[in-house]
Amino acid sequence: MILDNASLRESLRVRSRSAARRLVGLALTLGLAAVLLVDAPNARAQTLLDLQSQIEAATQTLQNNVDVRDGSADTALDPDAPDRADDDDDDDERKKVSEQDEQRLGMFGDPSSIERDYALRTGRAISQYGYRVFGQGSRAPLTSGEISPDYVLGIGDELVVTYRGQISRTVSVVVNRDGDIVLPETPPIKAVGTTVGDLRSRVNEITERSMVGTSVYISVGSIRSISVAVLGEVVRPGTRSVNSFATVVDALNAAGGIRRSGSLRRVDLVRADGERIPIDLYSYLEGAAGAGTTVLREGDRIVVPLLGPTVAVDGDVARPGIFETAPGRSSMPMSAAMNMAGGPLRPAGNRIMHVAFDNEGVQSVSTVSGRNGTLQRGEILQVFIDRNVVGGTIVVEGAVSTPGARALDSRGSLKSLLTNLDLLSGSPYLPFAVVQTRDPTTLLPTLIPVDLVGVLSDVSDMTLNSGDRFIVLGAGDVSFLSSSPIAEALAGGGVSSCGAINYLQGVARRTRADSFVSARQFLAQSGTPANAPSRVDCPPVIDQYPALLPLMLENVSAITGDVRRPGLYPIVHPVPLRLLLNAAGGLGRSADISQVEVTRYDASVGATTTDIRREVLDLTKISLDSVVVRPGDMVRVATRVTTRESGVVVLRGEVLRPGSYDIRRGDRLSDLLIRAGGLTAEAYPFGAIFTRDRVRSLERQANRRTADELQRGIVSLLARQAQRSSSAGVADAMGVMRELVTDISSVEPYGRVVVEADPAVLGARPELDTVLEGGDEIVIPKRPNFVLVVGEVLNPGAQQFISGRKPEDYIKSAGGSSMDADEGRAFVVLPNGAAEMLALNSWGTTDASIPPGAMIVIPRDLAPFDFLAVTGDVTRILSGLALTAASLSVVSRD
Repeated sequence: MILDNASLRESLRVRSRSAARRLVGLALTLGLAAVLLVDAPNARAQTLLDLQSQIEAATQTLQNNVDVRDGSADTALDPDAPDRADDDDDDDERKKVSEQDEQRLGMFGDPSSIERDYALRTGRAISQYGYRVFGQGSRAPLTSGEISPDYVLGIGDELVVTYRGQISRTVSVVVNRDGDIVLPETPPIKAVGTTVGDLRSRVNEITERSMVGTSVYISVGSIRSISVAVLGEVVRPGTRSVNSFATVVDALNAAGGIRRSGSLRRVDLVRADGERIPIDLYSYLEGAAGAGTTVLREGDRIVVPLLGPTVAVDGDVARPGIFETAPGRSSMPMSAAMNMAGGPLRPAGNRIMHVAFDNEGVQSVSTVSGRNGTLQRGEILQVFIDRNVVGGTIVVEGAVSTPGARALDSRGSLKSLLTNLDLLSGSPYLPFAVVQTRDPTTLLPTLIPVDLVGVLSDVSDMTLNSGDRFIVLGAGDVSFLSSSPIAEALAGGGVSSCGAINYLQGVARRTRADSFVSARQFLAQSGTPANAPSRVDCPPVIDQYPALLPLMLENVSAITGDVRRPGLYPIVHPVPLRLLLNAAGGLGRSADISQVEVTRYDASVGATTTDIRREVLDLTKISLDSVVVRPGDMVRVATRVTTRESGVVVLRGEVLRPGSYDIRRGDRLSDLLIRAGGLTAEAYPFGAIFTRDRVRSLERQANRRTADELQRGIVSLLARQAQRSSSAGVADAMGVMRELVTDISSVEPYGRVVVEADPAVLGARPELDTVLEGGDEIVIPKRPNFVLVVGEVLNPGAQQFISGRKPEDYIKSAGGSSMDADEGRAFVVLPNGAAEMLALNSWGTTDASIPPGAMIVIPRDLAPFDFLAVTGDVTRILSGLALTAASLSVVSRD
């Protein structure tokens, strides 16, 4: 422990000032007591107890009013007195610092100087042994219960005498100052110095002679008080009044206990006749009968001398403390000191340090056993727990029922540990487990892969050592190998929040390229499998053991294709293909076991190159158990070729049996119409609406591409036009182009395909029969009886279909073209979605026939914005957009 010596010395200095203050107060108290004894005429008549009370009161008063720094009274009349307000602030600050230091060391209350010194040397609080037992208050006088017949009577004892027989009465007598008791009708009887038993015998003899037929019974009523002197290092030295049953310990408690500057092992009991009895209170503290329980007598003196030599035992022991050496000795055997401290907390595995002084007072530290040797005065024995290791156990972690320590049996093998299969829980991955042990040569931790399948089947086993860690992987731990964080780490990705991923990146950069070749190829070919964890958090066991991740990836075999859980699976030794397929969840429903491809990476010992061999196995002819997969191999299970098309086709409208239909590869529209029962009488196959998801996606991409092209061309086009047009025209053109780009980006395409849906035509011309795909949707509408005329005409709307009418006729029926019409770009959208240009001009008419359901479109003349004609590309884009919009309008109308 690092000590703040400056803080500790400041704490000791403040405490020393407090002790000085108490000494000055005591001196002034004695002076005041002398004045009281000389001046007061009746002081000699006061008892010692009254005198003591006056002295204590005077001491308290003087301590409150005397400044120990210069010995002057705290009065404003002293011109040299410093500013007490500032001094009080300084004292408070020093007291606060002292209390903080003592609390940091665990020192509370008012530690003694020897406790401070030992605390400074050991780095933490340590107290003197035994002193708290004393000073708890004196024992209450014995007023009830049987008194022993051996009790010696003295002056002041009360006796209860009861007569029964011819005379029946009870009298109470007190042993008078002459030492006698006076009973009725008998002469005085000597009682002082006589035991209760002897007095009973004598009174019985006297009663039998003087009172025939009367029996007498004597008991002790109240016991006397005696005065003893308690002197030396006690809290309140002086004469104490205690009951006649009091012991040495009772008298010490009555005196407030022993100061920590006093000795517990060198106390003397001095009898009134001069006999001296040595008392070692350590015997009393340890529960043994000794002189400490000696019953006191009138006039006894108890003398507590100064503290003798001490030693200390600190650290990981049952009772750290400062212990006094035995009387007459300045040293203590280490074994005795250790026994006083209760011994080490642990029976073994302890480190014991001996702190001693040399001749120059410099402390030295040495390692000792604690059983031999001697502690000299002031020396310390420190005990530390050297090792916190549980022997004969291993730690089980991962996919187990109850992780934690397990005891090793006499065999100490992994097989014996797995005898109870309840240890494994959840979804343990048996082909690859890990034992973390310590290398006997380097003493570094190392990970050893273990095949639990072989262990459980008695094929292999492993000897475990105390302190090993057995790690069982779970299905989640293995699936993490196929996740995107692993792919990014092997590809040299950035820093991850997972420590194991960062560790893997460092290993991948330092090792050769083919260390993780199987993992790299699998993750590059298949990407992140669907069953990979969506979260990037490392599994707890991998996060705890980062070195486990590259070990697993170096020993993986990859399984791809038609299996339920394709991914990377670590194995220890070559295993049957059946075991690996079971780990992957088994074969898929469409797996083609006649085409199982196994890629092997062979590298013989000492070879400079790695050979790649590829085998195609027919598992219909050989057993899964006969195919061996080794670490690094890649297994690909092919999918059977099927004629079933994924998805369904929806047929609605004018058919006999509309609905959703599953299809085979190569099914055509005519086949679907036949399965639906054919068309109804009202069906209009020429207006069939055929939409396809793949076309819708292509149109969406085309719209985005068109919007991007327009966006890039706007700036250059407007810059050129600004040189020829006014700023107002440029601004108007900018607004139009922005709206156009927004419309193109927001239009949701329909994915319509122009198809032939008339069964008769399809029968005559099979090349027009469209091959169906999953997700197609066909709508056969009813035959319409109108033609739509939209765009720049005076009255846009639907006109009744009349066979033989020309486009000009429908336009004329709609009021004719408006002033903004561009008749040169007019076109017609046919019911099947196709579009044709119309040759409308003043010099002639078109011969185009208009079928029912068609839509004639007269576009707006773009002359106000003819600046766009500077580029033919943009003109073509606008024409294409117009055709797309017209086609979408027809679909929505139908």
